[in-house]
Amino acid sequence: MSDKTFNGTRHAVKAVAVFAAITLTLLWMTGTFSTRSAEAAGTKAEAADAKVEAAGHEGAADAGSHGEAAQTAGHAEEKASQTQDACCPKEAPTNLGLKEIEQKKCEHDIRQLDCDECRYELGVVKVEPSVTKSLTRTAKVEQAPAVTKLQLTGEVQFDQAGVVDVLPIAPGKVLAVRARLGQQVQAGDVLAVIRSSEFGEAKAAYLEALATAEIATHEQQRQAAVSAALERLLAVLAENPALPRGPGKEPLGEWRSKLVGAAARLQQARTVAEREKALVEKQASSQAEYETAQRELQTAQADYAAMVEEVQLNLNLDRLKAQNAARQADARLSAAEQRLHLFGLDDEAIQAVSQRKENGRFADMEIRAPRAGTITAQNITEGAKVETTQNLYTIADLSNLWVWCNLYERDLGALHEYMATGGTPRALVRVRAFDEAFAGVVDLVGSTVDETTRTIKVRVRVKNEGGRLKPGMFAGVDVELPRDGTVSLVPRSAVLSDEGQTFAFQHWKDDLWLRRNVVLGKVQDDKVEVLAGLDADATVVTSGAFLLKSDVLRAKMGAGCAD
Repeated sequence: MSDKTFNGTRHAVKAVAVFAAITLTLLWMTGTFSTRSAEAAGTKAEAADAKVEAAGHEGAADAGSHGEAAQTAGHAEEKASQTQDACCPKEAPTNLGLKEIEQKKCEHDIRQLDCDECRYELGVVKVEPSVTKSLTRTAKVEQAPAVTKLQLTGEVQFDQAGVVDVLPIAPGKVLAVRARLGQQVQAGDVLAVIRSSEFGEAKAAYLEALATAEIATHEQQRQAAVSAALERLLAVLAENPALPRGPGKEPLGEWRSKLVGAAARLQQARTVAEREKALVEKQASSQAEYETAQRELQTAQADYAAMVEEVQLNLNLDRLKAQNAARQADARLSAAEQRLHLFGLDDEAIQAVSQRKENGRFADMEIRAPRAGTITAQNITEGAKVETTQNLYTIADLSNLWVWCNLYERDLGALHEYMATGGTPRALVRVRAFDEAFAGVVDLVGSTVDETTRTIKVRVRVKNEGGRLKPGMFAGVDVELPRDGTVSLVPRSAVLSDEGQTFAFQHWKDDLWLRRNVVLGKVQDDKVEVLAGLDADATVVTSGAFLLKSDVLRAKMGAGCAD
């Protein structure tokens, strides 16, 4: 132990001794303390002062024990629980009834309650109200819903559902860095600009596919117009085969001339056949010539029908080819558009590509934020070359965080039972940086037990209002599990201990106070459950109880009826 620590210990012990002397003097002035008690207390103060020297020799041993304490820190909570069970017996406390206290007599043949020398044996302290008002503080026993509180330790971490890594779609050279570490960004904000040959090739492929699709569309429209014109021409020829041989207005091309020629030959053959028939009837021509004319008419009719069928067949085939070409061109264009979408371009940006608005920035690719959040990691600089496997940024939503806690096996049953009924355990998260607690809920219990620490991981989801919680902080977490019924709560400072027995001072009446042995339950923040020993509406001492404790423990200082 250093000289500074030694001197501090000595001054602390002397301060306690001075406080004891002042207290005993006040008790003597109020007539509630015997002379022997004061002498005994003075003797104890001297003995306490003498312990300072021993503390100086024990310093080296204390320093060595710090390393062992660090090694067993993981089991401190379990040992603390065992210590509480040992000092807080669950059996009913032994407290005298009020009637018994009032009726009992002492060796001086008076009511022991009225005897200044023997009253303390009943656990009764008489103090002037003015003294208790100035030197003590009190509080009412509080009735509250029963809860089981689990005190856990953990670490604040990111909510992994709100964390995203930003990687480039294509390799390239960094031209500009627009966002920096710690900056708040919104979805779609430009983080950086990269010049990528792959991106430029994707744009060029899109333009090529777009041009092919436009050509295929025009060809499909032309074939549809040709088919419609053919149908109209056939209808006209059916009504009037004698058409002019000049060029037509319909877009039929060579098929028009072939159809018109076949129709003309058919018309000529029909005219010859009719003339020969008339001549045969007038016996101006032979039967043989008539039959020849009939055969030529039949041949012309067959040729015309074949020509019509050929034209229709070829036009239908050309129409199908145009349709297939248009479909394939649309598919290639859609694939090129989807590829640009993968590079981060939206419909408006793709339209700008088709209008050749990029100019000298044709291969410049913008890296945009995929979601809103805070940039928690940056690995990009201007002029550097980046690959598709390189993480450029990490963006995290810090409005919601996780706290991963360690839960001991002995506490798993209560938590599991509550969550199995559909309950959502509430939790309060505390860190050393801030006085107030952060509200959260338990939303996940781990599936395995750590073989080293013998704990189960429990996840607490907490809202990080104001961004005060930081991932990596160590935290203390209180998990509340409601139970049936109500419990009595008193401040922890109201509970005292002597030789393993816990007790509190309860106000009885007027200037009388009672020592009441109590059975304690669970600790809830700065309060503790009292399972037995105190009245439901009792008033207890929370500060300055040493004044009362010194009186009821005077037997240890040599006072009593033997005086």
